[in-house]
Amino acid sequence: METRVKEHNFKRITKAITPDWEGINNYQYAQNGRVWVLGDPRWYSVKLIKVGAQYVHCQLTDNLGKIDCLIIVVYRHNTIEQRKALWADIHNLAANITTLWLIGGDFNTVLYSQDRLMGNPITYSETQDFASCIQTLQLNELLWKGDYYTWSNKQDETDRIRSRIDRMFGNFEWMIQWGQVQNEYDLPQISDHSPMLLSISMNSRPGKIPFRFLNVWADHGSFVQIVQEVWEQNVTNWRMKNIWLKLKALKPRLKTLNNEVFRSITDNIDKARGELQDIQEKITTNYTDGLLEQEKTVLHQLEKWSLIKESVLKQKSRARWIKLGDSNSKYFSAMLKERNQRKQIKELTSLDGKKLNDADKIKHEIIEFYKSLMGTAAPNLPAINRKIMKQGLMLSQQ
Repeated sequence: METRVKEHNFKRITKAITPDWEGINNYQYAQNGRVWVLGDPRWYSVKLIKVGAQYVHCQLTDNLGKIDCLIIVVYRHNTIEQRKALWADIHNLAANITTLWLIGGDFNTVLYSQDRLMGNPITYSETQDFASCIQTLQLNELLWKGDYYTWSNKQDETDRIRSRIDRMFGNFEWMIQWGQVQNEYDLPQISDHSPMLLSISMNSRPGKIPFRFLNVWADHGSFVQIVQEVWEQNVTNWRMKNIWLKLKALKPRLKTLNNEVFRSITDNIDKARGELQDIQEKITTNYTDGLLEQEKTVLHQLEKWSLIKESVLKQKSRARWIKLGDSNSKYFSAMLKERNQRKQIKELTSLDGKKLNDADKIKHEIIEFYKSLMGTAAPNLPAINRKIMKQGLMLSQQ
């Protein structure tokens, strides 16, 4: 929460708004208390880590033991020099963060060229520092819904300026565990800003996973033999149907190959790393040619499975612009997680205007919608009555 309340009014106002909540502020660095962090101790525990003139850094845990993360709440200054100080502080804080981490609030600057309506045109220098910080720290913006523009000057007609300056980001660890969490921009009411609401919930039920061909299968020694065995079968004389039947017969064979060889990629990597550690520890006390040969073999296996994992993640994430072999597995995992979350339909407005959040209700609504477009199955189809047709005039060869 950003505020301009004097310090001596802090307790009185917070008790009036949230009587039983606990609060953290940054009055020691900002005279008007730019940032408040309030939490209900019945549900959450908020521990202060560090404060600055433009942020509050704290640890958030829930009483059920499901959430334990770091949060930096930001309310950025307007001047360029003060803004630069915030980026430096964030970089310093991020250097020691290895767990789930959120950073969000009023950044008081835009990130992309489309982030402002009316007002001064957005320049590269205006977005450069913000974009560089997000890229360097490898942060991902949380999924969001609501109005794109989060702030307005509340002026009339042509004088109204709207911009997107309120955002919420998560690091890789957050996206892996809580990537499904959505940031909802609510209506601003009397405020200049749209409040951000994060609803913490578990992953929705995964649907049936469609068959996807993985490129790494083609590099396996038995791949060509499997395809050849299936392709030599002739089921029907219809060529197109024959191809379709062969592909259908090939699918379970490739699934079996994947389950037997490629399903345990991560386990194979962990196993190779463990073996490598044991061998290298033995080498430090007993340097022999046999151990060196074992080390070479295990290193080859580790490199092989690491490259396979990277290739699979790259294909699934569809990040085609990065080459393999640069240890991008962490990046590909984040990309894949983001893609999977974006494909989910978490909210749908029905034909009668109701908002649906339940997965079963959303599924039912989609089916009913397409039924209304395409119709349903008929027990029989009308056909031409040949007996009646013969009673009419007929063309002859003459």
